[in-house]
Amino acid sequence: MRRAIVPIAMLIGMGTATAQPAATPLTPPRVLKYALAPRPDPLTAWKTPNRPHYKLSDVLAAHSTPSWSQTVVQDEHFTGRFIQMAPGEKTKRLFYADNEMFWVVQAGQMRVHVEGMDPFTAGKSTIVQIPARTPFHSEAVGDAPVLRFEVTHTGTLPIYADGETPVPVAGQDYVRVSYDAAPPPALDPAKIYLDFDKDVVGGKVRAGRFLKSGSLIRGMSIPTPPRDDQGHWHTETNEFYFIMEGKLDFQLEGQAPFIVEQGDVVYVPHGRYHRNNYTGGGMATRLAIFPTGNLNSLNPENPSRQAP
Repeated sequence: MRRAIVPIAMLIGMGTATAQPAATPLTPPRVLKYALAPRPDPLTAWKTPNRPHYKLSDVLAAHSTPSWSQTVVQDEHFTGRFIQMAPGEKTKRLFYADNEMFWVVQAGQMRVHVEGMDPFTAGKSTIVQIPARTPFHSEAVGDAPVLRFEVTHTGTLPIYADGETPVPVAGQDYVRVSYDAAPPPALDPAKIYLDFDKDVVGGKVRAGRFLKSGSLIRGMSIPTPPRDDQGHWHTETNEFYFIMEGKLDFQLEGQAPFIVEQGDVVYVPHGRYHRNNYTGGGMATRLAIFPTGNLNSLNPENPSRQAP
């Protein structure tokens, strides 16, 4: 395994300046430090079903029935799949024992029932996050199918409410159990669902860390950086993106540059340089999904100035 000398971008806080009329906010100076970071040699490859880029239009074209599911991300940390429900279809009532899960509604309207709070309706671009040990179910309402991009922790299996019929899993036998029924903490709706179009695009909520395992990163269209600007790579974890709005010019080591649009999914194995910038005019937002802090490692000879 080779060792890579990389600078680690660090921002140093500044004191508050005296307020001046129409003053431009000061940008903290950029300070680079240097370290030796382990980088895979050869570089981490994509393993099926993972791909550099899934276009939503291609995923939709592969299915002709009202109800279907397709897994597009699966590694040691997360499993991400597109799931479509026909009008009137309902999910089973279930929960996950020790991990949260979430989904983004891509199309249609779904009624979501989470134990401990009033039901709510989630439409396009609504993000729903379900805490561990919290029973829930949903149903497609209206005349159109509901399409969502759902992310769970790989290897975790649902626990079904008593009376439900579990979906069979090879090597597993679902048995009836009892568990502590002490009242769970009160649920805060602001931490359960976020209407991205209404709240973030509408200016009520700033993009940021709504999800436990991901963050909304939003910005204005800018010129594409030079192609020798490689961006950054991550030492320990893979990362993938669901594009919430707009278009992004994406550069990923080992791939020709490509454009991603709303609803697309991009997967970046750890150790590979990558960067993206907002393009096509207007704003663009990506939902970055990762299991840890994701330190950005830069090329010491040409450190990218792109924001994470």
